[in-house]
Amino acid sequence: MQILEHGQAQERTLLFFPCTAEPVWAFADTITQLSRKWRVFQVIYDGHQPEYPGDFTSVEQTVDEVISYLENHGISRLDGAYGCSMGGACLTRMLALGKIPISRAIIDGGITPYQLPFLVRKLLLARDVLSFKMAANSRKILEAAFPPERFTPAGHDPKKEYDAMEDYLKIFSDRTIRNIFWSANNYALPKCPAKTGTKLTYWYGDDEKRDRRRDIQFIKRYFPQARIHGIPKMAHAELVMVHPEKFCWYAEKFLTLQTEEA
Repeated sequence: MQILEHGQAQERTLLFFPCTAEPVWAFADTITQLSRKWRVFQVIYDGHQPEYPGDFTSVEQTVDEVISYLENHGISRLDGAYGCSMGGACLTRMLALGKIPISRAIIDGGITPYQLPFLVRKLLLARDVLSFKMAANSRKILEAAFPPERFTPAGHDPKKEYDAMEDYLKIFSDRTIRNIFWSANNYALPKCPAKTGTKLTYWYGDDEKRDRRRDIQFIKRYFPQARIHGIPKMAHAELVMVHPEKFCWYAEKFLTLQTEEA
């Protein structure tokens, strides 16, 4: 696990857990805007960048390493935290442990642990691994799942973006792929989360509401204080990767809100 720091001159601190299977450059525009107001700690998962060798192991190990990094760098509390998809899973576990207080947190389409029999979970793992490998080895499938006209940020060249994405997806080892889908859907949580007073919101794109129904129900039960917020006309992870200005507007509005509304 690596952490890239941005906006070191800023006073407010923000931990940023990205979604899986996306390169660092996919978040560059968003991180640039965030770092104008925040000291951003951007997490880079093991097995996700060729310059950082190793395989991804688990949500649990990632969270432990992030906590250790922050503590070793004198960060005893965070003003804000954001996590998307598997990053939302990491943030869910970090909030549950409560080892570093977080004032406000955004779980964006975050994955919550399956409440299913073991055999069913193994079958779902096989499905997810196969789907990933099909997209990684077929431009046609990749573009069908993530249409370039929707998932290319304004001002970027779709062909160059998807050429680079094709190359990027081939760096993932079989072990990393398997561990991503097993751990993101089966990570451990304490029976009851730590009580830290974090103001929490769970975001989902309106176009993914059906897929996130189980996760929303889990978050409502596990974090009763969480406010659920649908983002209009957005698919999974679309806001943070494709619409940096709109993302920062939503994030800033929640993270700096002084009232109980969120």
